[in-house]
Parts: sequence; structure tokens; C-alpha cells
Amino acid sequence: MGIDPSAVLALTAALAFALYTVVVEKGLTAVDDAGDASPALAAAFYFTVVACVVFWALAGARGLNWSAFSLETVWPFVIAGVAYPALFRFLYYESIDRVGAAVSSAIMGAYPAVSALAAVAALGEVLPSAAGIGIALIVGGVGLLQLTQTTDDGAGRDVVRQKLAAASPLDFLFPVCTMLLTGSAFVLIKFGLDSWPGDPVTATALTQTPALVIFGAWALTPAGRRQLRVPRAALYAFLAASACNIVGWLGQFYALNLGTVVTVVPLLNTIPLLVLAFSYIAARQLPRSPRVIGAVLAIIVGVTLVRVPV
Repeated sequence: MGIDPSAVLALTAALAFALYTVVVEKGLTAVDDAGDASPALAAAFYFTVVACVVFWALAGARGLNWSAFSLETVWPFVIAGVAYPALFRFLYYESIDRVGAAVSSAIMGAYPAVSALAAVAALGEVLPSAAGIGIALIVGGVGLLQLTQTTDDGAGRDVVRQKLAAASPLDFLFPVCTMLLTGSAFVLIKFGLDSWPGDPVTATALTQTPALVIFGAWALTPAGRRQLRVPRAALYAFLAASACNIVGWLGQFYALNLGTVVTVVPLLNTIPLLVLAFSYIAARQLPRSPRVIGAVLAIIVGVTLVRVPV
């Protein structure tokens, strides 16, 4: 059996998004240390500007097919763009700021269940039994991570468990809303790609544009102009994370263009696993919590089952 290009692209996107999440946390921490207001909107604005400039430049360099632009072909990307990345970016960055990168990405990791069920209902995609079991294991692993918040399993010094324990119930609303928006938006993006006569780069640029309109309008307000003044260290982190974000977006669009929602999205959901690994590496420690180890194993097995051929 040959290598599935959509799987390679999806896993490459997952790695890029995991690095992006960790670097975003560094930038948000730099703003918090400076004593400023919540930096989520400022981070979302900078990422959106960079993404729009790069993606439209790439689309222009490849040659824009103007005949591909019509209300019928563009609307799925515009609506999806309002949810993901516009609302997604604000909610996700606020989530990272409140509960940390590892916790945010882990909770958001339940979105493949939303995407898979919506894809089966709306797009008529088939969910193989092995893939269904794999998705259940992935989502179960994410849920197991959340249980560490309320358990005392002798892993009090575990870096991830400490972040979970420090979060309030209100804080968890941000990643939960992010998960629901992301899961729904992927199905709409796939719907748009199925009838899109242009290439995925232009579709990516289209999806980013609503976010630029929304965050650009905010940046013109007095409050927006004040919050856009971030420390230099935070700005450098946001720019570095933008590069990872661009790789991730291109990877996931090409993966969805070649594959299906029920097979591509669960592979993108390895992001929480990768963020966990990066978190432990940064803390120079190995997982001490049996629940964290069990969750990681469940996610690995789940991803493997998703790739079992029908």
C-alpha cells in the first residue's frame, strides 16, 4: 500500500499547528508579563494580516483564475472564514491565555467527532467502522486528559496536570466553543472545495479574508489601537508562529482537497498530542500522570485506526 498524500499533508499541518500553538503561548505570556490587557485580539489581528498577505501573494503568483469567483463558489469559504479563522482565533488565543497551550489544544481535540458526524449527515461521507473506533479513541483520550483536572493520581508535579487544575469552569468555555466552530467549519470548507474550480491556495486566501475585515475594523477603534502595542518579544513570537500557521493552513487545505473529512480531520487532531510533547520538552520532564500517558496512547491508537483502509 502506497503512502497517502492526504495523510502526509494532514500530519505535516498538525506538526506546524502544534509548533504554532506553543509559540503563540510564549507571545501571549510576554504580553501578560508586561501587565497589559488580554492580548487575544491583538494576536488574532497580527496573525490575520500576515496570513492574508502571504496567501493572496501566493495565489497571485500562481495566477488567479477570476472566472472561478462567483457567489455560488465563494460563499462557503466566506461563511467558514467567519467561524474559522475569525472567531476561532480570538477564542483559541483567549483559551491559550487562560488555560495554556496543552490544555487548550487537548479540549479542542474533540472537534473530529463534530466534523465526522456533520460530514456523514451533510456530505454523505462514509465513516468506516475502524475510523469510527479511532475517532472514539481520539476523543476519549482528550476526555481523559480533562479528568486529570479533578483527580489526584500522585502526579501533582506533572506540568499538564498543574495547568488543568488551575483552570476555572468559565475558562473551559473558550476551548469548547472553539472546538464546535472548528468542527463545523471543516465540513463547510470541504463542501466548498468539492465545487471550487480554482486551487486550494486561493480558497485558503478567501477563507482568511473575512477575519481580516473583522479584526481590521476592531484595530481601527481606540481600544484596538491601544491593544496592538505589544512588547517586542511578543511581536517576534507572533511573527514566528505566523510562519507555522501558514504551513498548517496550506497543508490542511491540500489534505482536504485530496482526502475526505472523516480521514483527514482526525489526523489533524494529533495536534494536542504534539503540543503535549512540546510542553513536556519545554519543561524538561517526562509525563508523571498515568492518566496523561493513557490519553496519549489512546490518541496514538486512534490515529492508527483512522488510516486503516476500508
